[in-house]
Amino acid sequence: MEDGRMEKLPKGIILAAHKPIASAMLKAATQIMGPIDHCAAADIDSDAKESDQFEHLKKVWDSVQTEEMIILLDIEGATPCNVLKKYTSGKRCMLVSPLSFPLFFKMLTYRSLSFEELRAKAQEIRPVICIPGECTSENH
Repeated sequence: MEDGRMEKLPKGIILAAHKPIASAMLKAATQIMGPIDHCAAADIDSDAKESDQFEHLKKVWDSVQTEEMIILLDIEGATPCNVLKKYTSGKRCMLVSPLSFPLFFKMLTYRSLSFEELRAKAQEIRPVICIPGECTSENH
């Protein structure tokens, strides 16, 4: 920036899920979009010791290299969610569940917004439930 201030980095995004869902989703997203800056996958091994899970998360967190983080979790209340809640205590981040491509792409698109604005954007993603034979344009 011309006035000497450092430009603020966008919020980082970590996909956190049961092993190997997060890395598979990130790989699929990069096939669609190309490289994604300040984004990483944390595949959580539910059978690993908590200290090993924390060490893995530290490596993933540090690799993203931003001050604020959006964490997209696969299942609320499952091991990845519980471990991330402990790990992120006191950090500038927002945890959102359930992980999906629409949610991931929405967070990528709007990650420069405040956490409050991002919360509203995340709430725009809702499941579409169609019973075979009853799907119409009205319920999409």
